[in-house]
Amino acid sequence: MDLDGRVCVVTGAASGIGEEIARQFGARGAAVAIIDVRAETAEQVAEQITEKGPGSAAGFSCDLRSVQEIEAALAAINARYGRLDVVVNVAGLANRTPVEDITEAEWDLLNDVNLKAPFFVAQQAYRVMVTQRSGKIINIASHRAHTTDGNHLIYAATKAGLQAVTRDLAVAGGRYGIEVNTVSPGYVLTPMTEHNLQNEEWLSHMTSRIPLGRLLEMREVANAVLFLAAPTTSGITGQNLLVDGGWTVHE
Repeated sequence: MDLDGRVCVVTGAASGIGEEIARQFGARGAAVAIIDVRAETAEQVAEQITEKGPGSAAGFSCDLRSVQEIEAALAAINARYGRLDVVVNVAGLANRTPVEDITEAEWDLLNDVNLKAPFFVAQQAYRVMVTQRSGKIINIASHRAHTTDGNHLIYAATKAGLQAVTRDLAVAGGRYGIEVNTVSPGYVLTPMTEHNLQNEEWLSHMTSRIPLGRLLEMREVANAVLFLAAPTTSGITGQNLLVDGGWTVHE
C-alpha cells in the first residue's frame, strides 16, 4: 500500500469530505488520526476504518476553536505514533449571510474554525516535521477563494487566507523537507449538500455553470489529497490544486 505505516492526521473527519479522506488513507495502509469535536462519531469512523483495514485509525476529540485543545490533540497523536507524516486540515464552516447582516460573532466563528484552527494545527505538525526533516501538510480551501457570488464573504476571505498561510508555510518549511499545499474543491456532493438536489432551479444553474456538468464527488477531492500525500509525490509545494469541475475557468 502506498501509505503503509504512514501516520496521517485529518481534521473534521467524522463526516463528509474529511471522513472520505480518512477512509481512503486507511484503505492504503495508513495509521489515521481523526480529529473532530464529535468524539463518539469520530470513534465510530475510526473503528470502521480499523475493521476494514489494512490501515488503522483512532479518534481524538478536539474543539478546533481552542488552541489549547489543538495543542493537546496533536501532542497526544505524536505521543501515540511517534511521528506525523501527513496532516490534512479539512474542518470548516460556510456562510451565506448578506454583507449587511454579518455579525461580529459570525465573523469570529468562521475565522476561528476556517483560518485560525488550520494554522495552529499546521504549526503543531510543523514543529514535529522540522525535527523529522520531512512531512506533508495539505489544507482544504475552496474555489470561493478565487471567485464569489457576493454571498460568501467570510467564507471566501478565510479560504483565501488559508491559501496565503499555505504559501508561507511552504517557503518556511522547504529547507526541512516539509511540503505544504492546498486543495480547493468546488461544489461537492456531501451528506450536508444532498438536499440541494431537490431544488431543480439551483441544480440547473450549477450544472450549467460547471463545465463538467455535474457536482463533484467526495472521492474526487480525496483522490487529489491522496496524490499530494503519496510518498512518491515530491517536489510540489506552495501550490493550490483546484478540484472544481472547471468552475473557475468558465467565464
